[in-house]
Amino acid sequence: MNDKFFHYCLVILTGIIIFNDIGGFVLFVESFSSSGGNDGSTRKTVVTYGPNARELILLTSKLAAKDGYESFCICAPGQEGKSRQLMYGSDDENENENDSATMDTNTNTDTDTSIGDEQPQQRRAIPVSSPEDIQNALTKANVLILVSYDQPIEEKALNTLLNTAGNDYLSKIVLISKMGVSGGGGGGFFGGGKSSKLLDSENKIRSICKSKNIDISIVRAGQLKGGGPGEPAENDCGLNKKYYNTILELSEASVTMSHDRFTLGVDCSKGDSVDVPNMFTLLGTKASFEAAPYDTNRINAAAAAVTAANHNKPVEFSVGTQKSTTLPSKEEWERIIKDM
Repeated sequence: MNDKFFHYCLVILTGIIIFNDIGGFVLFVESFSSSGGNDGSTRKTVVTYGPNARELILLTSKLAAKDGYESFCICAPGQEGKSRQLMYGSDDENENENDSATMDTNTNTDTDTSIGDEQPQQRRAIPVSSPEDIQNALTKANVLILVSYDQPIEEKALNTLLNTAGNDYLSKIVLISKMGVSGGGGGGFFGGGKSSKLLDSENKIRSICKSKNIDISIVRAGQLKGGGPGEPAENDCGLNKKYYNTILELSEASVTMSHDRFTLGVDCSKGDSVDVPNMFTLLGTKASFEAAPYDTNRINAAAAAVTAANHNKPVEFSVGTQKSTTLPSKEEWERIIKDM
């Protein structure tokens, strides 16, 4: 989408300011059941932050909740209802709370809640925006998911997240970045100066993780397409069909809907090894839903991040597309990530 975002200052904790975007999620918090953890715990907390890429953050939040996690999406003030509508088609806050409370009583970690598989009962992500809720989430965070796709994460915001999270629980960062950033890819035209800024931000994140002995996994996405629609009665993995109504350009809407029907497969490769075309070639393929290694469906980018958060070792891989009318199952994602 080509939304026009306006920045605002969100004051968190003790006067610390993080710059975020109105109209999109800026932080996402989730708690989830974990089996076989080295620390013996059965519950973990994940916080996801991104300065933009609203749809990608929403999808990460929704898929994590679908996978059995307790999810809190921290958004700009006043955007809670819109965020719930995009994820689930409803802005009923009580409906979300009831779902979360119901799932809290189920501590059976053997329940199959596969990404891409239908479930009879599904926890929903709950958008929140108060400083108190943000602080409570960060202080118990085990994993941070950082979305740095189109806009680099400011070092000040990153330090705020890490300092608030502390060292007692935090053990992993998952970064959703862009293909072609680390190796100077893109034929010299992909992103230009923006790619350089993304690389600088990525290197800072790597350095901080190394200094704090925190594992980092990186999921690389290409040209983003698709992202909906989630249907409650079927495989509710994408955003609600109301997402399509927010796309004003006819050709973009057509490609988005077609991508979500015919291009749901994945073509994953290790590292940042995809040969990304230059900007002019990418513009020419923007109106195509044909599978390409340098395109990524938003649903699969989000699913890859959730899978990486659960994986027992750091990974770095790129997520391209293949022709398919079905999404990879959780078991398929686990097999993919083991090869990375």
